[in-house]
Amino acid sequence: MSAVTRRGFVAAAVSAAAMAGRAAQPAVPRLGFQVYGVRDLCAKDFPGTLRAAREIGFEGVETGRFYGRDAEALGVLVRDSGLELIALQLYPHALAGSQLSGTIRFCRKCGCRRINTAWFKGSAENENDWQLVVNVLNHAAEVCAGEGIEVAYHNHDQEFRVRFGGKTACEWMYERFSPLVKQEFDPGWCVLAGGDPLAWLRSHPRRNPCVHVMPAIGEAECAALPPGRCGVGAGCDRVDWRRLVPALAADGTKWLVVKPTAHPDSIEDLKSSYRYLKGMT
Repeated sequence: MSAVTRRGFVAAAVSAAAMAGRAAQPAVPRLGFQVYGVRDLCAKDFPGTLRAAREIGFEGVETGRFYGRDAEALGVLVRDSGLELIALQLYPHALAGSQLSGTIRFCRKCGCRRINTAWFKGSAENENDWQLVVNVLNHAAEVCAGEGIEVAYHNHDQEFRVRFGGKTACEWMYERFSPLVKQEFDPGWCVLAGGDPLAWLRSHPRRNPCVHVMPAIGEAECAALPPGRCGVGAGCDRVDWRRLVPALAADGTKWLVVKPTAHPDSIEDLKSSYRYLKGMT
C-alpha cells in the first residue's frame, strides 16, 4: 500500500470511527411546555400563547385544559400553531370505567397518542387507595395500547412523601403497575419531597419517554421573585439539571416538558427555561 493510499485509508477509518461515535450519542430530547405553567395567559388568549411559545422555540405542548375547544378544534389549533400535541394530562378518573372510551375518542379526534394521568392524593394510611389507581391505569394502558395510545403516571410530591412498609408510594405503585404503564417523571416534585431524581431514574430505567421539567423552588421563594427569575435552572432551583438532563437523554427520554408555575400570567419563565435548556445541548 502506497503512502498516499495508506493516508487515505487512515483518514477514512478515523472518519468512520467519528461517525460511529456520533451515532452512539443519545438523541437530545425535544423541548415542549405544559399549558399549566402559563394557564392565565392561555385563559386570555390560548392561540396567541401557543404561537408565542412556538416563537420561543418550543416544539410541543402538553395540556389538560382546552379552553372551550372540542377535540377536533384543539388538534387544529395546536397544529396551526406549529406545535406537536405531546400528551393530554388528565385526572385518573378520565381513564376509569365508562369514561375511558370517551377519552380514547377524544385522543383520536385531536391526534394525541399519549395520556399522562396526574394529581392523585391517596390516603397515607390505606394502601387500597393507591391500589385502585394502579388497577385503573393497568386496565387503561392495556386497552389504550390496542389503540396506539400510551398511558403514563405523573408524580407530584405526595408520591414521594407517603410511605408504606418503608417504601414511597411511588415505589409501591411501580412495583404493581403493568410494564405498559409508563412514567411522566417530575424531578422537581421529587426534590421538593426530599428525593433523589438520579437514584429514581437508575432504579426505574427506560420508562420515561416524557419528563416534566419543573424548577424545584419553594412557594415563598417564588413569591419574592419577578417573572423570568423562577424558570428552570434559576439560582434557587434545587434540581441539578446539568447532571439529570444527560442521564434522561441516555435513558431514552424523547420530550422535556417545561413547567415553571410561579407566574402563570407571564411567559418570561418559559423563555428563561428554554434558554437554559438549549444552552446545555
